[in-house]
Order: sequence, then C-alpha cells, then structure tokens
Amino acid sequence: MASSSQAAEEAVATGPLGALSHDELGVIFDGLADPLQPVVAVALSSTCLGLRTPLGLALQVLKEQHESATALCHKVIWGRVRWHKARCSQLRDEGVISLSGPEATEHLGTLGMLLRGHRLPKLAKLNVSYAGFGDAGVRALCEGLGPGTAPSLRHLTLGVNEFGPAGAETLAAALGRGAMPKLAFLDIECNPIGNQGVAALAAPLRKMPALKHLNLIDCEIGDEGVASLFANLGKDDFKALQQLYIDDDITDITEKGCATIVTAIESGAMPELLIADATNDGSQQVVDDAVQRFRFEPRVEAMLRADSSDGEEPYLHHLTIKSIFEKLERASGLPANGGMPANSFRRRGPMIRSAIENMLRKLNLLTIPHG
Repeated sequence: MASSSQAAEEAVATGPLGALSHDELGVIFDGLADPLQPVVAVALSSTCLGLRTPLGLALQVLKEQHESATALCHKVIWGRVRWHKARCSQLRDEGVISLSGPEATEHLGTLGMLLRGHRLPKLAKLNVSYAGFGDAGVRALCEGLGPGTAPSLRHLTLGVNEFGPAGAETLAAALGRGAMPKLAFLDIECNPIGNQGVAALAAPLRKMPALKHLNLIDCEIGDEGVASLFANLGKDDFKALQQLYIDDDITDITEKGCATIVTAIESGAMPELLIADATNDGSQQVVDDAVQRFRFEPRVEAMLRADSSDGEEPYLHHLTIKSIFEKLERASGLPANGGMPANSFRRRGPMIRSAIENMLRKLNLLTIPHG
C-alpha cells in the first residue's frame, strides 16, 4: 500500500500540473513570485509534495528576495510605523525612498530587483546619496531596467557615490531602453564620470521629454563633454530642460564650452532653459547674456503683451519691476522659496531685471516704478 507521500507525488504526476515540464512550472511560479507578497507562490508549491522538488531552488531565491525586501521596508518605513507593523507590501505604495550613507549600498540590489519586477509602481522620488557605492552600485540598481520600468519616477538623485564612466554608461543604457520615462529631475553631482561618461548619457538625456533639471556639478566634465551634450541639438532635444548645472572646480569649462552652450541657445534649442551654470569664472557671462536675450526677454515681452487690453496700450500701471520679477518667477515653475533652484533664480536678479527693463524700453513702458 502506497504511503501518503507517495500518493501525493503520484497525484501530481497524473494531475494537470504533472503534465507540465519543469520549465513550464518555472514560468508559472515566476509569474506568481512576488518578493513583497510571496504567499501565493508559496501556496502553489505547497499544494502537493511533487512540486517541492522542481520548485525548491526558486523557493529559496524567493525567500532571499523577500528577506532583502523586508530589510528595505524596515529601513524606508522605520519611524512612521512600528517596525513589527511594517509589511513588505507597503513598499508598493511608497512615493519616496531616500537612503544615504554606506549602509544604503546593501539595498541597491533589492531596489533594482523591485524596479525590474515593476513592484514599485508609485515611486516618484528616489534619493541614494553619499553612499560611495561606485560603478557596481549603479549596476545593481540599473542593470536590466527595461521599457516602462519605474513608470512614476520623476526625481532621481545619486550624488556623491564615486561612480565613474562605467556607472554612467550603465545608467545611460537603462534610460536608452526606456526606463524612467517620466524623469524630470536628475542629480548625479560629484561623481567622476568625465567626458566619457557624459558622452554616454548625452543621447538618452537629449530625448527625455520630461527632463527639467540636470545637475552634473563636479563630474569632471570639460569642453568635450559639453559638446557631447549640446552640440548640434535637434528641435526636440532637451525640449523641457529649465535648469542646467554643469560647472566643475576640477576641470573648468572654458570659453569654448560656454560658446557651445550659447550656440545651442541662440539656435532655439532648449526653449525652456532659464538657468545655465557652466563655469565659475568670467566665461559664464556670455551664457548669462544669451539666456537673458533669448529666454528671459521673450518671456517678459510675452508677459507684458498678455497684460494689454484689446491690442491697445498695456494697462500696466499696477505693475512694478518687483511684481514683474515675481510673476516671471512663478511662471517659470521654480519654487518660490528655498532650495537650489529658487536660490539660483534669485541670484540672477540683476540679469532678469535687465531683461525686464529692456522689454519695458522696447514697449515704451519705462514709467513703471522700480519698487
């Protein structure tokens, strides 16, 4: 008489699941295997003893993935709920994940695994900074990310992590495959990617339709890297870019690099550009002049003409230079208070006021008070 275990194994061999190959069972298991909620896949393997052998290795992998996801969950959610009440499934609804310091490195592989599996559909902001994870960390996070992964991610910060050209190439490959399609803010400052790294990033960055903020400060980029980014731009390249930070204290961008940016601005490329920090020396002035002439002055003119009534003389007696400046600041979409973008906008006060005065002069409206 057969034992109960033998009977269970025979039931698999003669039942619907028994007709499937190990590869086919693996496909079904992979479809059910969710590191954030593994109960369904585990239940499948527990239906009968005959499934445990072919699925044993997959179960072990799922167990390890669930444990790493649990560790990440405790790290992310810690402080908001008691640790014993935190559940992995809560990560699925997280909009912001922020990690820093060397201990963040251990979670990069888990983040990459969850992103590849479309397990973080609501994640809008990811910040992993000051971790020093190098090229290997970028590979753990970005390798294998395909079209549509991280569908809600708009803000990615990977600053001060010691990755170089190879890390930049890994990130570029992920973006080029269509990952992070809504990315609007990219900050990879203080990573020595150099001209080689920025050359790899140039093609996918140019084509990102939502990219508004690009921070490449102190990434050891010179004139060659600037040319990779901005020479011969097409009409749809960087079409949403508002803020560019590319200045470097190690490999200063020279007049040649600044001229490349100016040529792009004058050609009509980067139509939304409002801030372009290229260098810390006098060469920056030509970039500021181009932004004033070709970006701010047309905006001010359009704003003033919009305040006209039925094509007659503009009724602008209620405006001041200050109110026009503040209106322009609000229209730019930059935050009104705090943070680098707002401070950078305010630092350009003289340039913006000059643009306002030039347009007032053009429209014969210099009677507007300066208060």
